[in-house]
Amino acid sequence: MKMRRLALLNIIAVFMLTSLAAAQYNPCGGKKKGMNACNPCNPCAKKTMFKFDDPMGRNSVVFKSEAPLEDIVGTSNEIKGWIKFDPMHPDKGVMGELTVPTGSFNTGIPLRNKHLQSSDWLDAQRHPNITLKIKKVKNLRQVKASSDFKTYTGDVVAELNFHGKKKTITFPGKLTYLKESKKTKMKMPGDLVAAKGSFDVKLADFGVTGPKGMGIVGSKVGETVSIEVSLVGTNASMAMAGNPCNPCGGKKGMMNPCNPCGGKHKMNPCNPCGGKHKMNPCGR
Repeated sequence: MKMRRLALLNIIAVFMLTSLAAAQYNPCGGKKKGMNACNPCNPCAKKTMFKFDDPMGRNSVVFKSEAPLEDIVGTSNEIKGWIKFDPMHPDKGVMGELTVPTGSFNTGIPLRNKHLQSSDWLDAQRHPNITLKIKKVKNLRQVKASSDFKTYTGDVVAELNFHGKKKTITFPGKLTYLKESKKTKMKMPGDLVAAKGSFDVKLADFGVTGPKGMGIVGSKVGETVSIEVSLVGTNASMAMAGNPCNPCGGKKGMMNPCNPCGGKHKMNPCNPCGGKHKMNPCGR
């Protein structure tokens, strides 16, 4: 009788724990449904991830500085990142992140490049990367369309992390989704997305002042620098385990954080019991 009562208590305890977990991480209900990237009810789940990582270096970020004594143009082709949205319904949300190495900009003069990376300017050693986190796109509207592509424009709201400081900026952007075709395959495989954007950066806002007492900013370097970004990404590589939202990346343990066989590990953002995690790009 005592054993039967103990077994019954165990069953009740398991049921209560299971119910509590279900209430907290219920795939289709509750406030926690957006926390799990592999949750089929997560708005992120129906979006497509496009990766910007062109091995041929055709993606670019260009800065332009105009000053009374000198104009400077710097270019980097090492920009990488991703963007995630539903190509058929981009109004449901756009998110993404771009990263460019601080020391990758080429101004055409090696000595100037060295000065640019120094602690007097961008301080590439202390701040090795510049990142742009896309939070949302406002006023999104379709401006062109055909059976093969759709082009949208809107106001991109993003967080710029530059020179150790973060600032929310809003700038005009353009996004074109292209279905895979013979023409697009000549560029790269998979469905493609072409993204463009431009914005201004006031150097003082990010603590970039140049060598003290020399008055270079304003005379040789513009107080405000214009930035232009041009990217083409593909969803072709998203079948690999490197995609943190891919539930079909193979049974490779924790190499694939969305692998259902990866175990209940705190580093697994798709663990039904793992909740929100900073490494989960879809849980933000």
